[in-house]
Amino acid sequence: MAEARAPEEALRRPWHGAPDRADAPEVLAIRLHRAEVEALIAWRRTAPGTPDQARAWRRLAALRERRVALMPPGSAARLPPLPAAPADALSGWQKLRRRLGFGRG
Repeated sequence: MAEARAPEEALRRPWHGAPDRADAPEVLAIRLHRAEVEALIAWRRTAPGTPDQARAWRRLAALRERRVALMPPGSAARLPPLPAAPADALSGWQKLRRRLGFGRG
């Protein structure tokens, strides 16, 4: 008796039902959310006041900025705020741009 096997196409499809296209907005939003969570975990695990913590915070802020650019304005407003930036995380120019609301997106 032959074993029943799943069709090849079913094996290639991702488990969460996302489309096969990696550039689909839904898939990109999921990946950015996951990357943001991982960056937040990395930020929390670094020692306070170190260059590694500043680097981790900049990565977290950049991922949040990219994620907000994909979201509708109402959804973006409901996101929890980022943790406070370490003292040396941003340059003076970056702080001014952030305060005035000039982002990359």
